[in-house]
Amino acid sequence: MTKLQDLEKRVTKLEEELNALKNTSKHISETPNTTRSTRKAKKKNNKLTKKPKPVTKPATKKRKVNEYFKMMLEAKKAGKPSFIYKGNTYKGTKHERLGMIYKKA
Repeated sequence: MTKLQDLEKRVTKLEEELNALKNTSKHISETPNTTRSTRKAKKKNNKLTKKPKPVTKPATKKRKVNEYFKMMLEAKKAGKPSFIYKGNTYKGTKHERLGMIYKKA
């Protein structure tokens, strides 16, 4: 019977110690452990590591497409070898990157 009583006393004692430790850990985490100078140093380091925000340009209004360009783009999309604009014929030559390049014939 004494062993059981001893164990119960030990359990209650350990529970009290556990509660005491929990209370002290809360107290420690609430108060910062850094001094003012180290906080300033950390703040300076954070400023150095931050990247500047990219500058966004204000939205600009798009201009209307030139009449020649309209005709040229239509011909390019259709794959036509030539097109006529204001009485002038423009012939195309194939280009590997641009598709077709039109020149006055």
